[in-house]
Amino acid sequence: MIIPAIGNGVFISCFPLWVVSWIDEFHVPRSTAMAGFAVGNLVMGLASPIVGNCLERFPARVSVALGGIALAAGFLLGAIANSFWQIVALYASVLALGAAFTGMLPAQSVAVRILPEKAGTLSGVITLGISAGGIVMPAVLTRPVAAFGWRPAFLITAAIVLATIVPSAWFLLRGYGERGIAAHGSATASGAEVTQYTTRAILGKLAFWVPLMGVVPAMFVVGTVLTNAVAIAADSGIAIGVAGYLVPAIAAGGAVGSVGLGWLCDRLDYRWVFGVTAAATVLALLLLLGRVGPLPMALAFAVVGIVAGGVFPVVGVMVVRSFGPLVFARIMGLMMPPLIIAMAVAPVIAGWFRDRTGSYNAAFAYCAGLMLFSGVAVFALRLAPMKHGPAAAEFPRPERALP
Repeated sequence: MIIPAIGNGVFISCFPLWVVSWIDEFHVPRSTAMAGFAVGNLVMGLASPIVGNCLERFPARVSVALGGIALAAGFLLGAIANSFWQIVALYASVLALGAAFTGMLPAQSVAVRILPEKAGTLSGVITLGISAGGIVMPAVLTRPVAAFGWRPAFLITAAIVLATIVPSAWFLLRGYGERGIAAHGSATASGAEVTQYTTRAILGKLAFWVPLMGVVPAMFVVGTVLTNAVAIAADSGIAIGVAGYLVPAIAAGGAVGSVGLGWLCDRLDYRWVFGVTAAATVLALLLLLGRVGPLPMALAFAVVGIVAGGVFPVVGVMVVRSFGPLVFARIMGLMMPPLIIAMAVAPVIAGWFRDRTGSYNAAFAYCAGLMLFSGVAVFALRLAPMKHGPAAAEFPRPERALP
């Protein structure tokens, strides 16, 4: 939980701290200054299949420690950049790869290998930790930026990463398997299990496509509502000063969804959990079709937040129960690029419909349709464990090996 909280915190949540300084020093427009954020997030998402394969083939402590070193090196190099395009290049390469190897996917993969029967709860706790990192890391680095400038703050960021992520990964993840991040059985047994699933075989299984049909529409909805939240409130006649206070409702819903839905999926049939959540989201989107007041809108935003926070824990449970935990990292890595694309294009499409029709009603309608399809698909297509992929319940709790 701590490693992705720091990794995602310094890469994503701290980005706004540097923007104004870059605009003043490099004399670039704001749109250009945001290019590093957009490109970096895109590369981080597209690198997920590589991360998944590395976590499956090499010990987690090696992959995550090298990711931390890459992340720190990116900030060190950024501190001596003399052109803004050098910063963009770093965010699109070294920093993006470092963030990918110290983010949600490695943390979730390690957790489900250790306790596969608690995949939902652990994934939710990790998601909640990442949100906490988004609060803590900017708070830690705001004062250095104000007092010393962005270049010394970059050096401080690199030092924080080297002092926390790298030793934590190298020493605390030791003993969880010599091959990949397997926590049960011998390296040979893990390898035999993994070889049952080539990437081509995974893509040919319904058990891969059903979770994808659940998560992609959900993230499309989240991307639509989250980025347009204030504009949606303004269209209902809510003043900007009030609309800004509605946005935290999404974050509050995310905190509830990340732990709550994961916890429920560990104890109940995930189809019911996802189906009820999808139905609630459809109702929330339909509620937004009319002019609503601040309280109903905050409720609708909170429901969308629950989906945003809970979708990864739910999908994690689906993958573990279908394939087992040994190929979890590779499967989730394959799912990430479509999610990144959905999150990227959703706000653009919603804005286009708003410009053409004068309201977001069309966006709410097609988002409701997507969530209805998503809920029906996950609920109707019941997934059984694969022949060579034991269900989570079949994995005993492993004993941690001594270093």
